[in-house]
Amino acid sequence: MEKVNGERSNDPKSLESANDVPRVRNLLLRSMCAVYLMAFVSFYCQAEGLYGDEGILPASRILANGTLKERLSLLQLGPFLGVGNGHEAIDLLCLVGATVAFLGLVTRVHCRLLSFIVMWSVYFSLVQISQSFRQQADHLLLEAGFLCILLAPTRLNDGRHPMEDIALLLLKWLVFRFMFASGSVKLASGCPLWWSLDGLKRHYETMPLPTSYSWYTYQLPDAFHRLSTIYVYLSELVCPWLFFAPSRAVRRFALGWHVFLHLNIIGCGNYGFLSPLVLSLLLTLLDDEDELAVWAQDHLSEAAEPTRRRPVATRPTTKGRSNHAEVPVVDTDRNGGRFVKAIAALMVIGSWICFSIGLSNDGQLTFSPNFTRDQYVSVMQAMVRAAPLLVFVLMVRKFLKLLASQDSVGSLADGMRQFSKNLGLLISTIVAFTVFFMSIVPHSRLLPSTAISSPVMTRAYGGLHSLYVVNQYGRHLTKMRPVRREIILEYADDVNGTWHEYGFQYKPWTLDRSASLPYGGLHFPRFDFKFYDGAGSKTDAQKWIYPLIQRLLEHRRPVLDLLDGRHVPAKAPRYIRTSLYRFAYTTSFTEGGFWARERLSDYFNVFSLDDTHLQEKLKRMNFPTSPVEQGSWNWLLRWLLDAVRRFVGAIEGSYLLMGLFVAAGTLIYTQQQQLRVGQST
Repeated sequence: MEKVNGERSNDPKSLESANDVPRVRNLLLRSMCAVYLMAFVSFYCQAEGLYGDEGILPASRILANGTLKERLSLLQLGPFLGVGNGHEAIDLLCLVGATVAFLGLVTRVHCRLLSFIVMWSVYFSLVQISQSFRQQADHLLLEAGFLCILLAPTRLNDGRHPMEDIALLLLKWLVFRFMFASGSVKLASGCPLWWSLDGLKRHYETMPLPTSYSWYTYQLPDAFHRLSTIYVYLSELVCPWLFFAPSRAVRRFALGWHVFLHLNIIGCGNYGFLSPLVLSLLLTLLDDEDELAVWAQDHLSEAAEPTRRRPVATRPTTKGRSNHAEVPVVDTDRNGGRFVKAIAALMVIGSWICFSIGLSNDGQLTFSPNFTRDQYVSVMQAMVRAAPLLVFVLMVRKFLKLLASQDSVGSLADGMRQFSKNLGLLISTIVAFTVFFMSIVPHSRLLPSTAISSPVMTRAYGGLHSLYVVNQYGRHLTKMRPVRREIILEYADDVNGTWHEYGFQYKPWTLDRSASLPYGGLHFPRFDFKFYDGAGSKTDAQKWIYPLIQRLLEHRRPVLDLLDGRHVPAKAPRYIRTSLYRFAYTTSFTEGGFWARERLSDYFNVFSLDDTHLQEKLKRMNFPTSPVEQGSWNWLLRWLLDAVRRFVGAIEGSYLLMGLFVAAGTLIYTQQQQLRVGQST
């Protein structure tokens, strides 16, 4: 709302225009650009070693021998651009995606429909070649990114569009599904550690890539960990239902609850962009009149297109005051505070009853679930069925509101013109409802008794899932690992000689305190992360280790760059073996650091370059014996890509991301300063 002669304007058109600012949409889209930036940069930092011509799982292997679905990727355009389909084409896609994401983060002008189509298409192409290194975070980002395509504005304006409410509801439904799935499977799996409330403490020790924060938290009393486990159950099973509450105060309560949860998750583990993505989706709990949304809009607007502030209702001043003075009247949720207090009290009382919280004779807190697994499953069945019904009712309500907002039709000709005008809206609505109905299929699979068996629904879901538009979540923590096992790579020049260990950047491998629990920040080290899956499964299930060993025996520099450069041999070793170790947290630093470990067994036998077993495994995988380049004629573009790779390769992923976000913050701050100077003049 503009000021005239130092006073606020009460012009109705100005008020209506200010009310029309979609603050939550703008904030969510800018936040999603930040998440995309994390994902693209993290992928870029590891792309050459993982998917390059000399990498562990070359992308050309999939693009040449994969199925039609696997070969659906923008990398197929690499030969037409003269860079082939190897690591240079991957670098080009990563840099394009990161550039679009950075521009969308720093300025709303580039945060629109075309940008989100580009980012989704590019990241989908990268995930297509991820193979064994694909993670749950990739699925969640692609599903959220697709819904952002429905949300993003087409033109460079700040106005609303009719699909906004439905798209925001679908994003809210997505974060509900993710959180609810993460919680429901824990107790449904029957894992004794989750039922005894010891699962969270064990998780601090056995999570994929722990940090020093997880070590310190692990040292806290058992009663704290069991209370924390109850907090996690409330966060994932109870609190998500508050996402759909009509009360703003209740939704803010749920938002604050989950912000605290995910800040702790970011602190205790190297999950990369997963938690920032969930936090971005949680912005759907706000509305455009929320103070946080207003504050963000004011601090993210550009000088070229100044933000329109929320109108403030006023009332006349009391007698004796200036007629020009106005006292703001804050429109509050009158019963919101009472609802929040009632919900908090019910959570405490319910937890006390359900888990029989009490005191032992020595004054210690005791816990014991006051319900059986059958009772839990019965309640979960009702909750799994009720959630889609609730969201469907809300979607229909918003759809009817959308129809009511359309112009009336007086004749057939008017109807045809209206249909032509709203064709895009019609297509978006059909896509939105299709995505919603297909998302019910993975949601229903949280329990075997609620799974949808309709072949039509399952085939349709399979089609959308192949594009990662709809995915299933919650399977990563069904059963907690009782102990931590780690795969350690060792090399030697004599099969009977002294074995030395390869170093890792993020994965636990050494007992040295300074290097055993590094913090990756927003960077997602998927190479180190994958060893967590390998240590918890059979050796035959981890076929990617065979080409890893082959590349290490060949001493390929892109693969060596994935490791800690201070702990790799100066020349190619003759023999490599993999050992399985058991790792456990120490109870104090007087024991020598964060970890204690013992060797359990060989994970793989000793391999050499001429080992027949290794070569047979690689042959079955269609692993290329030598790099093959096709269509790499654009020497200038290739030189530029290699120059960028050499420059960026010297910067560790977490520091690179930190630098980019500092630069983005500086640009946004500079825009704000220009805006203030323009307004003052």
